Amino acid sequence: ITQNGPWHYAAHSKEDLPTLRSDTWRAMETALKEGKVKAIGVSNFSIAHLERLKETATIWPPAVNQIECHPLYPQTELLEYCAKEGIVVQAYASLGGQDAGKSFWRKVYPHTKGEEPVTKLLNAPPVLALSKEVERTPAQVLLRWAIEKNLTLVPKSSSSERMVENATIFDFSLSVEQIQTLEAELERAISAAATNEGESVTGMTRLCWRNDPLRLLDFD
Repeated sequence: ITQNGPWHYAAHSKEDLPTLRSDTWRAMETALKEGKVKAIGVSNFSIAHLERLKETATIWPPAVNQIECHPLYPQTELLEYCAKEGIVVQAYASLGGQDAGKSFWRKVYPHTKGEEPVTKLLNAPPVLALSKEVERTPAQVLLRWAIEKNLTLVPKSSSSERMVENATIFDFSLSVEQIQTLEAELERAISAAATNEGESVTGMTRLCWRNDPLRLLDFD
C-alpha cells in the first residue's frame, strides 16, 4: 500500500487498462453487429478514456456515457466533449447520492447552533435558496438542473409520491443566471472546505463511493 497507493487494491495494472477497455469495446461492437444488442455505451469514461478508445473503435460514438453529475460536480468539459461527439450523457446521483455522510457535509457547511445542519446536497444552502426562489422542491431543482444540461436521468425512489415529484419538472425552467449562481456558490463552499482539509476540490466534489480507495485513481 505504501508503494502503490490505491493501486494496491486494483485487479489490473494501470498500464493494462487502455487495452482492457479496447478489448471490451471490441466485444461489444461484435454483439451490436450480430444484432444481440441495440446499442452500446460506456460508464464513468473521462475525455482521456474516450479519446483513447476512439483510436481503436470501429463503431463511434458510444450511445451513452453514464457518469456522476450534479451541480456540485458538473463535469462541464466532459459534457461539452460528449455533446460535440454525439454521445448522450446519463447522469447518476443527480440528487447527490447517499455516500457523503454528515461528517463530509460538516466540512463543507460547518454547523451553526440554532440552524438545521446540512446533511446532503438536497439541503445545501444554495439548493434551498434556489428552491425557494422558483417555488419547487430541492429534488425538482436538482433534476431540472440536469435537464437544462441536456442530461438523461435515472432518479431512484420507492415512494410513489417521490416518483410523481421527480417527474414534475417539465413545467418550469432555470435561467442561465440561476444555474451559474447555484454552481458558483457550491464551488465556493467546496473549495474552502478542500483548502481547510488539505484535499483536492475534485476529490471532494465527487460524492459517490467516498469510502472506495479506487475511486480517485488517476489513470489514462
